Amino acid sequence: MEEIKDTFLHPVVPLDFQNNYRVGAYLQRYLDGFKEKKILGAKCSQCGRVVVPPRKYCGACNLVMEEFTELPQEGTLENFTVGHVNLEKGQWKRADAPYVIGMVRLDGAANAMLARLNVSPADARAGMKVKAVWKDQVEGEHADLDCFEPA
Repeated sequence: MEEIKDTFLHPVVPLDFQNNYRVGAYLQRYLDGFKEKKILGAKCSQCGRVVVPPRKYCGACNLVMEEFTELPQEGTLENFTVGHVNLEKGQWKRADAPYVIGMVRLDGAANAMLARLNVSPADARAGMKVKAVWKDQVEGEHADLDCFEPA
């Protein structure tokens, strides 16, 4: 009996396109805060939880959160991973050097937010205090909050 061998194709399909979409009123207000180097969260009027990035409904109370509040620029690294690749136009590219991405809980926030960290993988540890680092020129875009670094 003849042995059947599987053949696998590995096509590369580069993705190079732009999307224009509306982020919605809550994320727009969050990004507008970036223009002043402020991090805004939505606060529940019933339980007092503050979530960042803001969302419309409180996960605990299911009420609309209409109040926005400025959060401190400092927080705690709750967990992290080390990245070795970047996604560029739909293709994986090896990073120049390993980098750290983590879940940062800002002081006063009920949840953690995903952020890049300016710390070596060897020095990163859960529980470390971190602070926000902004780009010099801010435009109200997600990339304005450049990263977090040890406080």
